[in-house]
Amino acid sequence: MSDVMTPKSPLESVLKPGVHAAPDGATGVSIEERRDVVQLQLIARKDKAAEAGKAFARFLGQKSALGPLEGAQRNGLLICATGPLEHWVFAQGRSPADAIKELSGIAGASVSLFDQSTGRCVIRLAGRHAVDVLAKGAPLDLQGDALPATGASHTAIGHIPALVCRRTDPPCHDISVPRSYAGSFITWLGGAALEYGYVIEKPRSGG
Repeated sequence: MSDVMTPKSPLESVLKPGVHAAPDGATGVSIEERRDVVQLQLIARKDKAAEAGKAFARFLGQKSALGPLEGAQRNGLLICATGPLEHWVFAQGRSPADAIKELSGIAGASVSLFDQSTGRCVIRLAGRHAVDVLAKGAPLDLQGDALPATGASHTAIGHIPALVCRRTDPPCHDISVPRSYAGSFITWLGGAALEYGYVIEKPRSGG
């Protein structure tokens, strides 16, 4: 038996699966906690930013490094350039230890890696009104081109610090928030989504 215990989700008692329909019976938003996502923050070491960018480009099969806020996915790793020296990785289908080992092999000594998985929650928003809901609280122009089709940006949603990650496969937005703010974020989210109606899905857990 492992000596490492997985922390209990702070949303276990507040994000209950169910349907919360709009007055007209519609449900335009899907809300799902993603417990199966490993979150890694990668910071380029001194004078190593260009080297790190090239390493990720090689792994992703691209000719050049990711541009500001851009992201790309390969083999269950979504890598996003979230700052001049920072990349954020969402990994699925592997443990945090395996993800760290894999990213260390990709980027080598050009980055320092920090596992943020136990300190943050990921909430996935999908559906035809997901962007409308986020627009109520985020200063990002998510209905325009402020964020690439696949990419991520640090922002605030309803005054709550968040990392917004836009995906195309499947079409959705993954919102990463600190554990201590997760309950407050869900309270805000429920109010913002109420006019469109929403469905809370069963949490997705890792294997």
